[in-house]
Formats: sequence, structure tokens, C-alpha cells
Amino acid sequence: MLDTDDLAVARWQVATLTGRLRCVEDERDAAVRDRDRTHDLVLRLRRSRSYRIGRLLTELARDPVRHGPALVCRAARRVRRRPPAAPSRTRRAAHPAPASARLYVAVGLSRSDSQALVRALRQRIVVDGDHLPVVVTDQPALRGLQVPGVVLEYVPDPETWSRHDPGEDWESLLAGRVAQLCRDHGANRAVVVDPRDPPTLARLL
Repeated sequence: MLDTDDLAVARWQVATLTGRLRCVEDERDAAVRDRDRTHDLVLRLRRSRSYRIGRLLTELARDPVRHGPALVCRAARRVRRRPPAAPSRTRRAAHPAPASARLYVAVGLSRSDSQALVRALRQRIVVDGDHLPVVVTDQPALRGLQVPGVVLEYVPDPETWSRHDPGEDWESLLAGRVAQLCRDHGANRAVVVDPRDPPTLARLL
């Protein structure tokens, strides 16, 4: 699709934003579920023996004269009953945090422009590997291509998709694919590449 106009690019941008918002909503729902699980854990903790011991120690710190003798006797009985814990010798290897992902929606580009973009992204992360490029492309020449450090995701172009599934518009397909890729790779940013002016390595740096 070399005769790309402003309206087409705007529609792709809206679809990309829609997909990104879906991913954000999923993250929000997951955060709510985590909050509810944390709330349940706190309730169980408050009913636990460890929590009660902690409260007793707090009372001891506040009024040692009143609570001290009873707490010391209880602690001594527990220490006599428990064998000393063996020191742990296992150490966890420190793993560097994975680089965040960035989504590039590069549809409507010619074969040469698509290849130039992927090459520029590859060079970009060699110079500064601050993120993982995830490229959404409708260029058949890139389908199934493996590029170290760059994730390529092929989608059929709008004309091909309309013949394959006339009941669903192509922008819905793009929004769903963007949302899935954001979830899969933890992408925190998504940009639409203008086919009329694809970025060069100098602009990507």
C-alpha cells in the first residue's frame, strides 16, 4: 500500500491506541485482583500466630514493666522447644531486569522500506539496547523472518484481510493484535510508523 494518505495513518493510530488501551485495562484489572489477594493475605496474617507475637512484642516495647516478665517466659519456652535453624547456604543469582518492549506498527511500507526499518532498529539496539523492538508489519517479505533482538509480527494487509474475513474490519484486527503483543511483551509504548516517512537510524537514536 504505497498510496497511503493521512486518513489511513490516522485510522492505524486510532487502532493502535485502542489496542494499547485494552492492554492498560487488562493491567488495571490484574492490579485490582492483586489488591484483593493482598487484602485477603493481610486478613489471614492478622489471624496468624506470627501477627499475635508481633503485637505482643509491640506491647512489650510500649510497657516493658507490665508485659516484660510474661513475654520473656513465653519466649524462653518456645526457644527450648525449637531446634536452631540451619544457616542457608543457597544464594540466588542476580538477574538483570529485562529491557522494556516498544511496539512499532509499520504497515503500508514497501519491501525496501520495511527491510530498512528493521535493519535500523537492529542497529539501534546494538548501539543502545534500552528496549525490545516489536514490529507489526504487513510486508510479506518479512513474514517468518528471524532478526536477533527484534520481534517481527506479521499481519495481513487490509485488502488481503477483507478478502479473508469481510465481516471484521482490519482496524479491529490491528487493535486486537496490538493489545495481545503489549500483554505478551510488556510493551510500555506503541508508535505508528508513517509509511511516507519511515524513521532512519539517526532519528531512532
